[in-house]
Amino acid sequence: MGILGFVPVLIYFGLCLIVGIRGKDARIGYWGTVLLSVFLTPLLVFFALIMLERPQPER
Repeated sequence: MGILGFVPVLIYFGLCLIVGIRGKDARIGYWGTVLLSVFLTPLLVFFALIMLERPQPER
């Protein structure tokens, strides 16, 4: 398999961590978002975070 076999896995987990950073203020928090994106897909969880984002209060 070699080192190139691990590159897609590293990219996948890197995307999961990036989505976790985006979801740190969500109700489930950073680690909940990371785990959810590992079990689902980072792209799906990212779009779910955007759609379920709380509106910012106007100042």
